[in-house]
Amino acid sequence: MLFKRFAPLVLAGLMPLAAAAQQNVEVTFRFKENPNSISGCIQMDSSFTREHTFKIANGQAEVKSAGGIDVKMKLIRPNVYQGTFNLGRMNIIYTADLGATPPTLVAQSQDGGCKWNAVKA
Repeated sequence: MLFKRFAPLVLAGLMPLAAAAQQNVEVTFRFKENPNSISGCIQMDSSFTREHTFKIANGQAEVKSAGGIDVKMKLIRPNVYQGTFNLGRMNIIYTADLGATPPTLVAQSQDGGCKWNAVKA
């Protein structure tokens, strides 16, 4: 009985979240050099400090840059997307947090030795 009473309220509360998940979004980020990265990573800064565009279109999320980076991303928790880019022998994990203020984009190697933080452009 109690469930029947509150089910419509719960569904009504979830509707805005479902609508937000289907909206098209585009956010431009610019990575900054991270002096804490190991020296081999700093050599790749020119590729990562280019402008990156995070986009959600028709329910599909991705990050692209003029440097040839094209990463399909999946929702891992509300407003947070993650995807992996294979860079030779190194996998770079991209994480976009649209719920943060301001929104953030982080690229880091699987071992955490290389890391770049982006700010909304």
